[in-house]
Amino acid sequence: MIGRLSLVLLVAANLLPLAGVFFWDWDVFFLLLLFWCENVIIGLFGIARLVVAASNDTLKEGLFLPLFFLVHYGGFMFGHFMVLFGMYSSNAEALGTSAQPEDYYRLVLDNLNWVAIAALFISHGWSFIENFMGRSEYERLSPMQAMSLPYKRMAITHVALILGGFFLIKNGQPLAGLIILILMKIALDITFHQKEHRKLGVAA
Repeated sequence: MIGRLSLVLLVAANLLPLAGVFFWDWDVFFLLLLFWCENVIIGLFGIARLVVAASNDTLKEGLFLPLFFLVHYGGFMFGHFMVLFGMYSSNAEALGTSAQPEDYYRLVLDNLNWVAIAALFISHGWSFIENFMGRSEYERLSPMQAMSLPYKRMAITHVALILGGFFLIKNGQPLAGLIILILMKIALDITFHQKEHRKLGVAA
C-alpha cells in the first residue's frame, strides 16, 4: 500500500499556497515561483535517489550519473526560471515592467514565505524515507530510471501550470482562478504520486 502519511503531507504542503493567496497577497507570479522552488527540492531528492540506486555500480558510474544529473537538471531549472521571468515578471507589481533578473532574485528572498518551502521539503523528504527507502523502491529502480523520474513529474505538471497561469494573467488573476490553479496542482501531484509508487509497488 502506498504510504498514506506521505500522501497526507503532500496534500497539506500544497494547501499552504492558499494561505499565500489569502494572507500574503500572492499572485500567479508567486504561486509559479513556489512551484519552481518545489522542482529544486524534487531535484535534490532526485540526486539522493540516484546515489542510492547507483550504489551497487562501480565508483565511476556511481559518481558520474549524479554529477551529470546535477548539471543537466540544473540547466533545465535555469531555463524554466527564465521562462517564468520572461512571462510573468512584468506582471508582478513589486517589479514593474523594467525588471531585471537580479530584481527577481531579490523578490524571491524578500517575499516568498519560507514556511511553504519548508513544508514542501518535508513532504518530499518524508516520501523519500517512507516510500523509496522504507518500501525498498530503490531495489526496483535502475539508476537511469531513477534519473528520469523528476523530469516525468515536472514536465506535464508545470506545462499545465504555466499555461494556466498565462490564462489567469490575461483574465486579471481572479481569486477563484488562483484557487483553481492550486487545486489543479494538488490533483496533478496526487495523480503522479500514486501512479509512480503504485508502479514500483507492482514491480515488487
